[in-house]
Amino acid sequence: MNDVTRQFRAAAVLIFIVVPIGIAGFALIEGMSVFDAIYLTIITLTTIGYGDFTPKTELGRLFTLGLVAAGMSALLFFLSSSFALLFSAEAVTRRRLFRTRQKIGKLQRHYIICGAGEMVDKTIGYVLRGVEVRRRQHQERIYRPMESALNRLFGPPARGRFLGLRRLTRRLFDFYHYYFIDHVTLLDLLVVVTDDAEYGEHLREAGILVIDGDPSKDDDLLSAGVARAQALMVMLNQDTESLLTVLTARNLNPRLYITAAAVEEELKPKIIKSGANVVLAPYEVAAQFLNSATLRPAVNDFFSSILFDQDHQNQITQLELGEDSPWIGQRINDLSLREKYDTGILGIRLDSGDFLHAPEGRRILQEDEILLAIAPGQMIPVIQQVCRPQGRDEMRYASFQRLLQERRSKSLEEVFSLEESEAAIESMAKHFVICGNDHIIQGAVRFLDPSRPFVLISHDEKVSERWRQRGFRVIHGDPAKEDTLKKAGIDRAQAIMISIQDRAAAVLSVLSARAISKSLLISVTATTDDMIEKLRRSGADRVVSPFHVAAQFVLLATTRPEIAEFLQHVLYNEITGLETAELYMEDDSPWIGKTIRELALTARYRASVIGIRQANRAEFLYAPPPEHRVQAQEVLIVITPMEFFDEMRANATGDIDKRPATLRRPVDLSASGVGQGI
Repeated sequence: MNDVTRQFRAAAVLIFIVVPIGIAGFALIEGMSVFDAIYLTIITLTTIGYGDFTPKTELGRLFTLGLVAAGMSALLFFLSSSFALLFSAEAVTRRRLFRTRQKIGKLQRHYIICGAGEMVDKTIGYVLRGVEVRRRQHQERIYRPMESALNRLFGPPARGRFLGLRRLTRRLFDFYHYYFIDHVTLLDLLVVVTDDAEYGEHLREAGILVIDGDPSKDDDLLSAGVARAQALMVMLNQDTESLLTVLTARNLNPRLYITAAAVEEELKPKIIKSGANVVLAPYEVAAQFLNSATLRPAVNDFFSSILFDQDHQNQITQLELGEDSPWIGQRINDLSLREKYDTGILGIRLDSGDFLHAPEGRRILQEDEILLAIAPGQMIPVIQQVCRPQGRDEMRYASFQRLLQERRSKSLEEVFSLEESEAAIESMAKHFVICGNDHIIQGAVRFLDPSRPFVLISHDEKVSERWRQRGFRVIHGDPAKEDTLKKAGIDRAQAIMISIQDRAAAVLSVLSARAISKSLLISVTATTDDMIEKLRRSGADRVVSPFHVAAQFVLLATTRPEIAEFLQHVLYNEITGLETAELYMEDDSPWIGKTIRELALTARYRASVIGIRQANRAEFLYAPPPEHRVQAQEVLIVITPMEFFDEMRANATGDIDKRPATLRRPVDLSASGVGQGI
């Protein structure tokens, strides 16, 4: 850009030299007035030549020839340098950067993403998907009734009557709806800072505000509006760069909420100490999700539907009880949320930072509490307005940092040899089989209890030996072979978890497992997006894409931190001692026919029913009322202290060792072995 600017300045100087020389020359040589000399100079340099003024003397004509030669050269140089200055790639980039910074300068409470690559792609893709779903929901809720009204007024469009008036009405409505109702989405509050220029251009084509620069530098983060931002998501490929970016951002904005993705789990504590509120390791998150999808599939479906399924009718939202909320001091029952808004309360984040799950209807709400409510998507803006009529008048920043849990792998004193494992497995039934040796499967096994009914398969001798030394029953072999799967008792197992980097081996393992058992629940990881559909067609029930899952959790932890905290608090937390379990109501369950109130789970086990998967369906009843009567084949989603779960399950089933016939959803069982996936 400096070369173009210098050329433009040189051309301008030449023009300012040639024009005065021309004026002076014509005035002195031809004896013209100053005005006539200016006029003749301009029409000469622009090659207009009207003929009303011409040089009369030979010296004047000779001077004109020199002026034309010098002046035209200077003028062409000036025009070319001006064009380069205005329309070159550098000029376009500079104007685009100026417009981008103008837009960013108007943002408040926005979100910044730092990084490039698959994690950022998945996060932005999830945001774009949410925007599209929101627009489609608005069409269902607003545009279709409007079309019906237009049809009543003007008749169907096919008749052609009042067609112009119909189009004008529709465009006016579109304009009003866009600029006054639905013009602000999460996409409009998103800024990406990346040092990959090509990737930045790719994002701009999708309508994303992009700052090309180094996110670890003050100037680039300030250009992204970090001082006014609500939250920052760090998704860099190197943890050292992530740490430096977190330090820089925390120094520029002490109240900023920062979420970071760490490639290496060992660096999580250091990134937390540098100022991040939450640090997530993608492979660790994927491992936890894979565990949940395999060991607690109904619980996994319950939370996935309200957290990540943007097409789902019901969603979970945060309702903040600020000082202006009319709900403060009222009992939950008195609000009639279910009757008025089809809304249930899943939990409450107390002012102390602790959580209360499935609160009773007689509880009185307090200031600064946050209700975690489940409601139909179209009702969420309504209840938010009712909860706080004045809206948020200031930014609320989360000031806490998530403490890293000190979790240790469990081991048994008794160690099985490979031969003893095979003998023990022959007497096992309704157990869980785990296959693979990659980072995800090792993370999934890391915190499993070897005393539980697990059978592990790996063809890596070092991995097999490490698992065997912890007390697991291990089969050493290739999980893609039916003989190996049969040794693991796959025909008697309830579920299998597969995570294999080799794509062909992963597909073959799924095909082999499904061929042996039609009732088996199969969960598998997909190394690439194109593998997801292939694995589903092979027979997998749930296909987990690691970076897709990690991106969802990073976005959840950033945009809805209280909900993410609640999930960590109750899903399976050895520190709080809570877990979210699923209880299958088989036909002979003593709970069938009783209401939730009659079960008295809170009094007996300090447990709460937060959801129910309805009988023979894949749909849930969220935050069910106490009057709900338990039906056969329903699955209760229950938050309970870990110490009481076995006793509660024994009470629900009549047999502490009784497990359901299959963990597959009704829709999975009716799909002829083709997995539906999450």
